[in-house]
Amino acid sequence: MSKYQYIQPCRELSGYVQYYWMLDMEDTYPLCEPHRLTPQGFIEIVFYYGDRYQLVSSGQRESHPRASLYGQRTGYLDILPTGRVGLMAVVFTPVGVRDLLHMPLGELANGCYSLGEVLGKEGQELEDQIMTALGFDERVQSLERFLLQRLKRGNEFENNRMRMVITRLLQNRGMLNVEQLADYACLSKKQFERVFAAYVGLMPKQYLRVIRFLHAVELKNRMPETDLATLAFHAGYYDSAHLANEIKTLTGHTSSTLFQLMCFSEDAESISWFLEG
Repeated sequence: MSKYQYIQPCRELSGYVQYYWMLDMEDTYPLCEPHRLTPQGFIEIVFYYGDRYQLVSSGQRESHPRASLYGQRTGYLDILPTGRVGLMAVVFTPVGVRDLLHMPLGELANGCYSLGEVLGKEGQELEDQIMTALGFDERVQSLERFLLQRLKRGNEFENNRMRMVITRLLQNRGMLNVEQLADYACLSKKQFERVFAAYVGLMPKQYLRVIRFLHAVELKNRMPETDLATLAFHAGYYDSAHLANEIKTLTGHTSSTLFQLMCFSEDAESISWFLEG
């Protein structure tokens, strides 16, 4: 039996946090197939308060942090549960998390870090609180106290500029180019790329690629009978081969395998929520 919950952040954190979610499974599971983490368009912190997970790479298994900070991704990562699944995550908005982490977000790209590694003693103390808390509500309360204490508003002008860019980018489902976004931000292409990477966590061309991929998944979930060529056309790809190659590069799966895995899953639902803002 599994329990899956979402909670919205408090008003003060609404510009920085999209939502918190929890997955708790009462049964204990032996080692099974790894769970593949694919590009999502946002940064998140996941607390594995159940049994530990392992990181799987090139057939090798290694320890996975119990409190993991995942940067923006342009590739995939495999993690493996080793027993009872209990995890909670905070999903950040694409812009704003820099004011909580106090570092250029591009430094986190395609990485998975222990919270203590990034935030030091504060991160380790938060991990301890989450691991010993009783229930989802208590974990959210501890996390929000921590985030509110760390919230230090930086350059609000650049924050708002990048928020406007992200809104436009999501409204167009990534079917824009870097020059159009730079013009919209009233910056040169070089300036725009530097600011975007620092505030969002990827170069704009990489992020556009991720959003187009997420849009294709969203379309397929809404219209399961759509063939790959039609999907490619509506999601801004040259043809079905282009879309299939992008899916393979970003997720390691063939298109048919990915859509079978994602169809009506919580991952697909979270993609729809993210793209709808």
